Amino acid sequence: MDITLAAARRCTLVLLSLMLFPASRMAAAQEQSLYARMGGEPVVRAVVSDTLDQVVADHKLRRSFDKVDVERVKRLLVEQICELAGGGCHYSGDSMREVHGGHQISEAEFYGLVQILRDSLKRHHVKQRERNELLVLLAPMERDVVNVPAHVADTRPP
Repeated sequence: MDITLAAARRCTLVLLSLMLFPASRMAAAQEQSLYARMGGEPVVRAVVSDTLDQVVADHKLRRSFDKVDVERVKRLLVEQICELAGGGCHYSGDSMREVHGGHQISEAEFYGLVQILRDSLKRHHVKQRERNELLVLLAPMERDVVNVPAHVADTRPP
């Protein structure tokens, strides 16, 4: 009888640990910041660099980056994403409204950059859930970045 009771206890402990292990793994994954789940600094830096390099090379989008220190923008954007995604960084740049105020950025330019960012995140193996979470954090910036009505932007030369 003692052997059967001991075996039953071991069996119960094994079953409990099997049931609790996935829950503890899931809790640990939920505790990680979006920044960590994206791959941290190396991935964010690569995504930002890739995105801005492509935007600057695109004849439809590069206008707003004329006379801008792109390397500084890259550094600040890495900081900003790190802060927004819970990476523990502090964004040291100016507000989005101040930075973009005089650039006359249209919705088409904004969404062009967003599409390049989405493609870059995917290319750097950031999972869809994390891509979506980041875009949700960045989306409210549109109101501070876009400052040209669509009908005016349509009449500008490229």
